[in-house]
Order: sequence, then C-alpha cells, then structure tokens
Amino acid sequence: MTKTFEHKKILDDLYNAFGILGRGSYVAVYDVENNITRFSPSLVELFDLPGEYVPSGHEVWEKHIHPEDVVDYRRTIKALFSGESKNYDLSYRTQLKDGSYAILRYLGSTIFDAEGKPEIIGGIIINQGVTAVTDPVTLLRNQYGFFRDLTAAIELKRNCVIVLCGINQMSTINSEHGYAFGNSVLQQAAWLLQEAIGQDGTVYRMEGAKFAFLTETLSPEEVAVKYEKLRRAAQAGLPVENVRQVLSINGGMIHFDGGNYDERTVHASLNFAYSESKFYHNGKLVNYNGAIGMSNRDSLELLAEVRNDILNDCKNFSLRYQPVFDAATEKITAIEALLCWHSERFGDVPPSAYVPVLERDFLFEELGYWIFRRAMQDGLKALAKKPDLTLNVNISPAQIVDDFLFEEIDKISKSVNFPMENLCFELTQSCRLIEPDILRRIVRALKRKGILCLIDDFGSGVASIDFLRDLAPNFIKLERDYILNIKDRPGNLQIVRHLSELAVDLETKVCLKGVEYAEIRDAIKDLPITNVQGNFYSESIELDEIIEKFL
Repeated sequence: MTKTFEHKKILDDLYNAFGILGRGSYVAVYDVENNITRFSPSLVELFDLPGEYVPSGHEVWEKHIHPEDVVDYRRTIKALFSGESKNYDLSYRTQLKDGSYAILRYLGSTIFDAEGKPEIIGGIIINQGVTAVTDPVTLLRNQYGFFRDLTAAIELKRNCVIVLCGINQMSTINSEHGYAFGNSVLQQAAWLLQEAIGQDGTVYRMEGAKFAFLTETLSPEEVAVKYEKLRRAAQAGLPVENVRQVLSINGGMIHFDGGNYDERTVHASLNFAYSESKFYHNGKLVNYNGAIGMSNRDSLELLAEVRNDILNDCKNFSLRYQPVFDAATEKITAIEALLCWHSERFGDVPPSAYVPVLERDFLFEELGYWIFRRAMQDGLKALAKKPDLTLNVNISPAQIVDDFLFEEIDKISKSVNFPMENLCFELTQSCRLIEPDILRRIVRALKRKGILCLIDDFGSGVASIDFLRDLAPNFIKLERDYILNIKDRPGNLQIVRHLSELAVDLETKVCLKGVEYAEIRDAIKDLPITNVQGNFYSESIELDEIIEKFL
C-alpha cells in the first residue's frame, strides 16, 4: 500500500512538473512499473478518456490515433519501453470525441531507474489544430471527410459505389508551369468531376492529385460510363489559364453493400484497383472484384480479418520454407521464407488472395517486418547446421521505399544476432514500378550492408534486361512459365539459355524456380544455372522438416 502511494506521489509530482514546463499544454505521464498513465483533465474531456488515471493508458490512447499513424505510434512506444529511445518529438493525427481529427504534437522524455530501465515516460501534448474536412484549393470535402462519410456508409450497410481517380504527371505540371497553374488544374478537374456526378454523389479531394466520389444512386455500370466520359474529356484537354491542358487519369472502383469490414479495408482495396488501372490498364477504370473465387463481400471480410490479425501482432500468420539447391550437386544452399495465414472461417489462405492488396496498405510494413524477424529467428536454427546457408526473404515496393527500412533491418538483425551476409532480399515483380534511380540507390545501399539481392520473375516485362544491367543483382530467378512449358515450347529452352548466358556474362548467378519434374531438370542440366528450386526437389515445408531432411 505504501509503495503504491509512493508511486502515485511520484507520478503526481512529475505530472505537475511537466504541467509547469508545458505552460498550459496537455500533459500525459506514464508509470512503467505500475502500467498506469495520468492524463490532464482537459485531455480526458476532449478525448472522452475513462479518467485521469488510466491503466494501460498507451493502449487506450492508441484507439484515438489515426489508422495510418498507428504503426509509427507503436514503433515509438516500443522503442521507449525498451529504452532504445530516451526522448520523443512526434506528431500524429488523433481523433477527438466528436470524430474529427486534430494534429497533436507529442514532446517528452524518459526517466530511468538505477538499473537503467525506463521508469517514467512523460511529456506535453500540443494541439496543432483540428483537421478540417474541406480542401482549401478545390473547396471539396477532403480525405478526412471522405473517411467519415465512408465509415457512416459501412456502418449503415448502404449500397455504395466508390471511385478513386488521379491525374498523372502532376509533379511535372507543377515544375513546368508553377504551383498556381497546378492548383488551377486541380480546380478544373474538381469542377469536371462535380459536373459529371451532379446530385448523384459526393466528390472528394484526396491526397496529392487524387479525387474520389461516392454514390448510392448510380450502379457500377453507370459509374463506368461516367468515368470513361471523364477520361476522354481529360484527354481532350481542360481549359486552364487560356490554354488547354491535356491530362491522363487513372481510376479504380469498388462496389459494396454491407459486411463485416471497415473503411480502411475498403480503401486498401480501392487503392489496389487504382494501381492496377495506372500500371497495367493504361488508365481504364478497374473494378475491384475481390480474390479469385470469392464474392466482393467475402473478399473484403477476408481482408478485414487479415488486417485485424496484423494489428494483433500478426496473429495466425506463420512461415514455411522452400529449399533452394545447387544445380550441380543438388545439395541445399538456401531457404526461401513463404508466408502462410490461417483463418477459422476461410481456412488456409494463399498470399495471392491478400498480399497484392496489402502491398498498397500502410499495414504491410508491419507484416513485412514481422516476416523479417521471424525468418531470421528461424534462420539461426538452420545456420547452426549449415553456416553458409542463405535465407531468402521477399521484399515488396512498400517495404523497399520505407524510410525506416535500414534502421529496422539493423535493429532486427542485431536483436536476433543474424549475420547480414546470410540474408538475401528477393525483389518481387512489383518492385519494377519503383523509379529506377530510387531502386538502384536502395539496392546499392543494401549490397553495401552485405545483403544479397535477387530479382524474381526475371524475363517478364520489358525492363528486365535494364534491371539486370543497372542493378547488378547477385542472383536472378527466371520467370516460371519458361520452365514449366519447356517441353511443349522448344523455343523456351533457347530463351532460358540466352537469359542465363547473359546473366553470367554480367556476373549474376541464375536460379531456376518451378522445376517440377525430372524432365525439366534433365533439360536444363547443360545450362549455366547455379541454383534450382521446385517441387521436384521439395515443396514448401516446416523449418524442422528441412533441418531433418536436408541439414
């Protein structure tokens, strides 16, 4: 009882000290040992908190953090609790009790005990202004208004069609003509959208040069007709400051009519459809149709469950591994980590059902770093048996351009004690959508850290040869279709031979995946191949089974 009283007194004293220093700002002080946070009475009122003294206050507060900022918030909390960070000065979008968001700045520091462990974490919170729902340039509702309206539509089980569309090359327009001209382009685009939608829906200005519109009265077919008219009007040119500015646009569409999912799941799926339009369909409207063999509702509910599991420390996710073998000796040289997810409702779900959508979702970073950590932990067990074994981990565009990539890799490898020289990143096919200069710089930085780099699905897409020359990867994996059809299409063997010889000339090693039959193995035995992978040698299995069978 006395110890509890002493801790409360210390908490109150520090709270008062921060209050004096903050000169009227909000104050939050967390007692690490007792897991209790004291909040300012004004914070309790503004955010409808349970009280001034809140057990697990950081978890309660997390519910108010904007979903797109949650991952960074958790990263900060984790670093403070572990003692990795001593001070903090960060800003997050934080939801008030009326549902609106304010940008709050958090400044504070950690007090350590005699053993060097965090004892008290506290500081001041500054409200930098309520985030309005009106865009000042176009006077449309902004993305915060969009999410509020979308949330209401989902909760009320409304039948809605949403389109996300965007203008290509907006940065070029701004740099060539100035931001005033660029704003005029956005205003004309907003006017064109409003004219097209009229009273049938609401138009929103999203981030950058993107817009959205939500309708409850138009069918997907009617929306598709309107979008095509918009696309043609943009291609014909919009009147901007006495000139006609020709624009190209992209668009993704989603139709939903109620289900157990949230606005972030819908938005992630909408972003996926938009990206498909931009990169693969030349701007034509792409309708999100869900995972193969699933209805839209089931697909959205599956994604919602996946996202919820990621937020709960990647619950229900696991890794299996497919061995990679030396082509000459057929002894194991590497293992590739493959993601698995199991659901009570949906069973074992392949990554292809959710990863393509999640790659455009801010949560994918969290899942990606979980994969890195788990794979390195497992990899240590394999290295104990074979110290020169390589651990292959797939890396997506969202991960490779993440500002925290190198910092997180260093933290994970040091905490796990996994050697960098045994790590190989496999660049997925979608990494080719990254600006070449940016990708080249990142790959070179990874290689300087000792991390091996591999280009997957080499041979698909026109940029493959350029990537091989410019990125100088350690390995390439050839496109699977060349291998699987090698018997039925004799020309494929010549393609494999040509690409393999080209890679060798550029000092890059070649791995053939998709070796499913003995006939394929025999057909490629005279080619300059370093490694092979496929079900003929081993399908993906548990790590313990790999150790037992091959190590």
